[in-house]
Amino acid sequence: MKYKNLNLKYALINAFYFMLVCGSAGYANNFLQAKGLETSIIGMVLTGVSILALIGQTGMAPIIDRSEKLNEKKFIMFTLCGSIIMVLILSFLPAGSMLVIPFTILGFSFASMGIPYLNSIAFIYESEGQTINYGLGRGVGSAAYAVAGLLIGQLISRTSAAVLPYWIVGNALLALLVVSTLKVPEKKIVKQEGEKTKVSYGVFFRKYSDIVVVIVALICLYFCHMLINSYMINILENIGGTAADQGNATFIQAMVELPPMFLFALILKKVKVDHIMAFAAVFYSIKHVMILMTNSLGMYYAAMVLQMVSYALIVPATVYFADSHIAPEDRNQGQVLMGATGTIGGLLSASIGGILIQAVGVHTTLVIATCVSVIGTVLMLLAVFKLTRKQN
Repeated sequence: MKYKNLNLKYALINAFYFMLVCGSAGYANNFLQAKGLETSIIGMVLTGVSILALIGQTGMAPIIDRSEKLNEKKFIMFTLCGSIIMVLILSFLPAGSMLVIPFTILGFSFASMGIPYLNSIAFIYESEGQTINYGLGRGVGSAAYAVAGLLIGQLISRTSAAVLPYWIVGNALLALLVVSTLKVPEKKIVKQEGEKTKVSYGVFFRKYSDIVVVIVALICLYFCHMLINSYMINILENIGGTAADQGNATFIQAMVELPPMFLFALILKKVKVDHIMAFAAVFYSIKHVMILMTNSLGMYYAAMVLQMVSYALIVPATVYFADSHIAPEDRNQGQVLMGATGTIGGLLSASIGGILIQAVGVHTTLVIATCVSVIGTVLMLLAVFKLTRKQN
């Protein structure tokens, strides 16, 4: 099968997808505040978004892995269509309407549900002998996220947060259009003798027990990361910032992601993926400590620069880590679990973050989140040390 303009299409899908996610994840707090919801209620809504996304991602992975008819492309298209419909309805709901809550949960969860399957598609093409540069595609996604963060921040400052649903729908439509042009290889279902069609996650974890510590470590790191991103406006307001400054910060951290992601394939030839993850985990915690200590916009922006040696490395590294440590017949389960670490981190930060900020304030909340991040780094170092010893 021939695939025309494969890298271009993959990069465009990443671009539109992450412009979409920048709106649904990065500015959900702003949107819900404008709809009249209190911080603690916003936390519950964001928790609902994370839970539904997690259920959809993890529940479909073993089914897609072992289905001859259902594939990654179809699921991605389904979730994009779901997001478009739900968010369009949301755009017409007035402030104060209780319907804002369920439609936000549905629309925003569908917006991110297909991302792990977009990662899987890259390795499906590679297994067919196609050349696809995952780092380049994901880097384009980060560049698009950077531009989106800057634009949305300015749009909200000059108009209102009511513009957000239109941003989400527009980018979801563009992503859907490009995804529809993808040709997906014919599925090869790998079944071992006596294997059941559906494999539970309990079986998966027993099969890949060494991966569990890495998953827990990532959840800890993403907990702090997602809390900072979800409640960035609260953190910035605490040091005199605005929505425009939030846009600037989002732009900075997304732009500095580009060089590591574009060059990740080259980095991977020089450094083992397990070691990249350990290195990135250390700088993740350093970044979080800097944000905890910040007392000015300049220092906050400086902390955003560390995104290039933390998030920018750990995101592509986890994708390659799953592909190298997990068998092809369990590919989607592996990729979904790596992707789900961010979703679970977001779920925990959303459910706890809003309540903590309202109860003890921004600074104390950041102290707790930073401690969790440091625990995650320690666990990652221990996991990588164990894996390296086994391989030697």
